[in-house]
Order: sequence, then structure tokens, then C-alpha cells
Amino acid sequence: MSSDHYELPVRVLVLFFSGVLFSLLFSALLIQREVTSLPVEILQDVVSSAWWAPFAAGILSLCVGMLYPTVDSIYGQKPVMQCDWPYLIKCIIIYFGINHACMKLDYMNSLQLSLTLTTLSLMMWWLFDRTVCGLAVGVVSTFFLTSLSQLLVYHGFASYERPDFFFLRSWLPSLMFGAVITIGTIGRQLSAFKLSHLHDE
Repeated sequence: MSSDHYELPVRVLVLFFSGVLFSLLFSALLIQREVTSLPVEILQDVVSSAWWAPFAAGILSLCVGMLYPTVDSIYGQKPVMQCDWPYLIKCIIIYFGINHACMKLDYMNSLQLSLTLTTLSLMMWWLFDRTVCGLAVGVVSTFFLTSLSQLLVYHGFASYERPDFFFLRSWLPSLMFGAVITIGTIGRQLSAFKLSHLHDE
């Protein structure tokens, strides 16, 4: 069987489970801001409180990860650096470092945190993408995902543990944008990676 029969299912599975993993880790950070590790009881709380959230995140991750290489091929644009696995790992580490800093560091007000995270998220785009199409897809996807999350909270399908809703809403778009850039980078790498190389070896 040719490698083409394997490439699409592998891309779908990796993107889907990347979204699930991102959702679980992000939710754990929201639930326990003071915890640096992930005890079993925290993960159980994450899964049981909103079992549908990781599944939805996986579907959205799949859509974003497939969209980026498609838009690249349509408009003929490529990220500033050629994707490879160390480059991808660096992008993921930086994104989760931003998440961790968001939860652990104390800020004077929500505006200060929002501006800091906006700057860091745009730096991620500059370092790992730097294309107009990538920026446009990131902004549109961030607007859609942020609006969707707020609609879910408004209609009672989700809720925040702490009564700092405006504080959460202020930095949520920046983290969403960073997640979109990271998932887009994963999608690009998977699109460029050929399983036939493994068979040849």
C-alpha cells in the first residue's frame, strides 16, 4: 500500500490528539494556577467537568491544522523558516511557556497582562510564520474561537472557577492566537513530512 494511504489518517490523528492534549493542559492550568505538576485528581477533574471540551478542541485543531497548509498552497506563501521537527518542538515549548507564565506571574491589572500576552503571541507569529496569510488565518480563527468560548460560557455550557471573568476574557484571545500559530505549525510540518522516507529507510 502506498504512503499516500497512510499520510492523511496520520495527519488527522496527530492534529486531533494535539488539540485534545492542548485542551487538557490548558484546562489544568486554569483549574490550578498554583500547581506546577499535574496530579491524577486534577486530570480527572478536567475530564469530568467538561468531557466534550477536549473532543471539540481536537476537531477545531484538525480544522486549523489542515487549513494552514491549504492556504499556503493556494497563495504560494511559506513560513519564514522551513519546518522541521526541532523547529516544531521549539514552537510548542514556547507556547506552553507563555501559558505557564500567564498562570504563575502576578500582574497589576488585566490590561498589563493582555498587552504582554498580545506582544508575545505576535512574536510567535514573527518567529515561526511571518506570512500575511498565516496572520490572517490566525486572527480570523482566534476571533471565531474566542467568540465560541464566550458563547458557551454565556449559555451555561462552560464556566470559570474564579469570578474574574473579565480578567480571563482579556488574555484569552492572545492564548488562542498562540495556539492557532502552534497548531498551524504542526499542520505544516505534517503536510511536508512524507512517510515514504520512513519506508525507504
